[in-house]
Amino acid sequence: MKLVILRGLPGCGKSTIAEELSNKLNSQVIYGDSFKREFMIANSDFKNEEVYLYSYDKITEEIERYFDQKEKLVVVDELFDNKEFVGRVKSFCKESNIEIFWFYIQRDFEKLLETEHQRERKIKNTIEDFKSLQNSLDKIKNEEEVFVDNNNDIKDSVEFILKNLENKL
Repeated sequence: MKLVILRGLPGCGKSTIAEELSNKLNSQVIYGDSFKREFMIANSDFKNEEVYLYSYDKITEEIERYFDQKEKLVVVDELFDNKEFVGRVKSFCKESNIEIFWFYIQRDFEKLLETEHQRERKIKNTIEDFKSLQNSLDKIKNEEEVFVDNNNDIKDSVEFILKNLENKL
């Protein structure tokens, strides 16, 4: 199995890119946000840390499930800002001989804020939130991670990723 990991700040385009890649590569997608929403709906009195821990566990379970089902390619869309979680995913992949392709999706703060204001959420990220998350993301280094500038057309970002994956899948 091969794993394509899309990480980056909220609103940078990870989910849209994941969906496009899934369509073009005929792959499964694991959306980290879907597990966060699931947890928040089931637990109205939650702490952010609980939401993320639940999401990390579910993402790991899904990776393992797809591996057991002998899927050839899985795309994962998540922040990947937690060192322990990243280590857990890397360890499982190493033990299971799964190749990981890391892509860091980048977008200017102004564009992130535009996207955030268009979303139907009660709580919206601020520039300070984005800077704090950026700091967390920057602390985690992944070998051979490819940076994707997603400030323009999303199709260009998808094509850039596909070109980077050429002859590797």
